[in-house]
Amino acid sequence: MIELAAADFIRVLPLLTGIRQKVLPQAICEGINPGRVFVDRRENPQLALLWSPVGYYFLAGDPDRAGDVAEICRVLTDIFIPASQATGETGFILIPSQPGWREHLAALLPGREVIEIYRRPFTFDPVKFAVQARWRERIPQAFRIHPLNAALAEQVGVLASWASVDDFLQNGLGFALLDGNEIASTCYSVFASRTHLEIDVHTDEKYQKRGFALLVASAFIEACLARGLQPNWECFWENEASTALANKLAFSAEPDYPVWFWEQ
Repeated sequence: MIELAAADFIRVLPLLTGIRQKVLPQAICEGINPGRVFVDRRENPQLALLWSPVGYYFLAGDPDRAGDVAEICRVLTDIFIPASQATGETGFILIPSQPGWREHLAALLPGREVIEIYRRPFTFDPVKFAVQARWRERIPQAFRIHPLNAALAEQVGVLASWASVDDFLQNGLGFALLDGNEIASTCYSVFASRTHLEIDVHTDEKYQKRGFALLVASAFIEACLARGLQPNWECFWENEASTALANKLAFSAEPDYPVWFWEQ
């Protein structure tokens, strides 16, 4: 397989049909978030492998036209996994574009204990979100919601999925709920495509169960819509807290989809 230069990533966009993760693969191919792309051929590729720095890999294309599966395995095991390990990742997820790739799983990742787990995507309803319009009134006294500036963005860890703080500030979005100078809760875009922002919400342990995640997420979604972008929510199928918060924010769960996970 051939590694594409960043300027050529856009050639892979037509192959992403079928991948149910709505933001990260597009974010890589549109050159907004960092990643690497390998294809079977430079012109009119029929198969693509996408690497992200957060341990998520994408396999796109028709499995019936897979060609040399050993070559796909080589890229996964000799290039992708070591590159992820160099960033500190130890668990990996492979997301295929079509269920038929399951037949090749043993050959793609030989000698590894790969398990099938599930991701849960959501659909957003902006009309239902209107019920959160008065979220500002619920901010406790002495707390304030602040857009992520360079210092806050670096502090909350945006560099895990962004090439630089400047890239995040230019293409991403985020808010922090501050208790004085202490960060109580954050909501920011871990990935961004031209049309969608992927939501990540975190509340410090000592501030949990006070409704703070709902406040910062409401601020994020309101600002996202003001930019003409769609917020995207996704979590693992067993994350009941994330699903419950998503429901409060006018997201409705779609059917779960399978991904392949292993540790190394």
